[in-house]
Amino acid sequence: MSRRLATAGVVGVAALACVIGTNSASAHDRDGGDGTLTYSVGTPQVDKVSGGPWTLSQGDASYGSTITVDGVTYPNVAVDPSGTGSVPAQSGVTGTPGPLTGYCSQDNGTGAATGSVVREPAGAKLAMQPYYFPYVTSTDGGRTLIGYFDYRPKDTDEAVVTAVSHDRGKTWYYTGEALEQNAGLCADGNTNDDGQGHAFAMSVPDYNGTGKAGEVLYTLSRPSGDNIGVNLIVHKLTPKGDDPLAGLPATEPVGMGGSTTAAAAVTVPAGPTGDGVTISVGSTANFEQPGHFNVDGHIVDCNDASATSTEFTGCTTRDSKGVTISAGDAVTADSVIPADAGQTSGLVSPDGIISVLRHYKGAPKGSVAVLYTEKIVDYYTPTTTTAAVTLPTATIPVADTSALTLSNGSVEVYLGTSGGIQDVTCTGLTATSLTGCTGGAGSVAAGSDLGAPGAAITPYAQLKLTGEGKNKAKTLYGNNEDYTVARVAYTYDGLHFTDLGQVSGLNDPTSNSSTTLRWIGSRGTVITNPDGSYGLFLSGAYAADGDSDAFNQIFYSSSKDGIHWSSPEKLIGTDYTFSALQQQTVNGGALGITGYYSGRVYDPTVVQNGDGTLTMLFAGYSTPKPLPATGSTVGTDANALYTVPAAQAAEYRSILSVTLTPSWTGANR
Repeated sequence: MSRRLATAGVVGVAALACVIGTNSASAHDRDGGDGTLTYSVGTPQVDKVSGGPWTLSQGDASYGSTITVDGVTYPNVAVDPSGTGSVPAQSGVTGTPGPLTGYCSQDNGTGAATGSVVREPAGAKLAMQPYYFPYVTSTDGGRTLIGYFDYRPKDTDEAVVTAVSHDRGKTWYYTGEALEQNAGLCADGNTNDDGQGHAFAMSVPDYNGTGKAGEVLYTLSRPSGDNIGVNLIVHKLTPKGDDPLAGLPATEPVGMGGSTTAAAAVTVPAGPTGDGVTISVGSTANFEQPGHFNVDGHIVDCNDASATSTEFTGCTTRDSKGVTISAGDAVTADSVIPADAGQTSGLVSPDGIISVLRHYKGAPKGSVAVLYTEKIVDYYTPTTTTAAVTLPTATIPVADTSALTLSNGSVEVYLGTSGGIQDVTCTGLTATSLTGCTGGAGSVAAGSDLGAPGAAITPYAQLKLTGEGKNKAKTLYGNNEDYTVARVAYTYDGLHFTDLGQVSGLNDPTSNSSTTLRWIGSRGTVITNPDGSYGLFLSGAYAADGDSDAFNQIFYSSSKDGIHWSSPEKLIGTDYTFSALQQQTVNGGALGITGYYSGRVYDPTVVQNGDGTLTMLFAGYSTPKPLPATGSTVGTDANALYTVPAAQAAEYRSILSVTLTPSWTGANR
């Protein structure tokens, strides 16, 4: 805390069944001999897009040929920097986390973005940013690629965008857009980019019990997703012409479904400029912050600079005349599932559907089986301390122990102190305390997260090398404590699923090692190998990567039954030395291609080409966080650290493509 022309979801996957390149994947060749199928990974390229919404690198026409940010002047050019050697005037630059430079038609350089949201200049072909989470299929052997993408300008907006490519992903042409979260909003740090993401489409034989096949689109309600009981959103696709999204709502915001009432009268000024006002309410629970809500049909955007349990702060309205709120007025968040959409049932805390599992033996005839990701946020921090304690201590008061159990008479938990994460063993539990505790040293503050067995406990000294973690003992130094595993389910109608349980071999959600993946992603591709086995392209990460988004590497795994998978083999990974960025800072010139995915490489989707090669699309960030602070130093190479300069272009949510070339070794031909 995120896509499809009719029939593309199923036909595209089926077309991948002929030849696949793998790392040490045993298979039978066409003549029946045994051999090992291997492949080489080509050089990735940053894809370009034409005709779509605003991009990171199109610059800001109001500035002329140059732009100055934080006292640094650099070219204002609407081109891919790797093609010119120039650093472009991109939306996100270090030191300016918002608003987005050039996103709106008026921007005076002081953070007051107003006017109207602009689009990509006509005729331009620019780096495909900020797009990510690609889902790509083909019905003609890779000559035409049909792509669905998350379009997600940081802290501003999110939408599902489709595009088509005729050159294996090098260039994409916009074909449609739908389900936008914040249409027309010139953001000023007063909202977020949490809309509908992780889109996936497939054909089902009996859509919604109609007796007819249908193409359906699945999305994650990002504000409320990854919690127990939250489902995926389902839309029926009715393509028209080149637009797979025709018929879907152009705008469809989602939220956490909260409702409350205003506690006092207040006049809300028009935004996005200005400091905004404070709105007192009964409760801010189940409202995302920063974010927006509705009052009497008016949209109000609020940041979270000093919000409390009963106050929204920094609030402005999208109504140019302002809005007067009276005490007692209803204040409502957008719903988790929009009124005009359906929702899945039977999937377990789904973060997204990874891929279709064709010919899966565990699914009934006539159904469609899928591999999907179960994800539960903050799973390993189920409670907090209710009073300060000094370790070692026999009793630790907590809010609730219902998620903790004794195993062989004890439970191992983790708490943060100034000395690091402490390992504590307790032999008893009451409803609100752990008893018989031993181990650890130092002071634990009230309100500290308590790590359950299996919690991620990477030291902050390691997390900060890549800009991850937080130097706060109360939050276990910012270790990500989400739970992710892959599961299999099947459906007939696209709405009601039957879960068939977890798969094994891909990751260990409790791992703190540097050799076993802790987290796996929610976008991938499953193909059928020549010997009938499954091949899977997916992304994953170790505990030390610090984030359940699973962006350390793209890997390959195989399986004979779709349940038991081989150990993941890395295909392409991050570069936590950030060498390309470091070299550009020192020497100037074009950013090396690895600089576009040195911090994150994830969300792979694969299509087979007619010549037997594979085209793989994936998403990349230059650093794990989109906008690292100016002057911060990161990197695992102590002799060549990357110090973030002023006005460094933020290369985040970039779409890249690469060719995988298979070959057989040791086969009896």
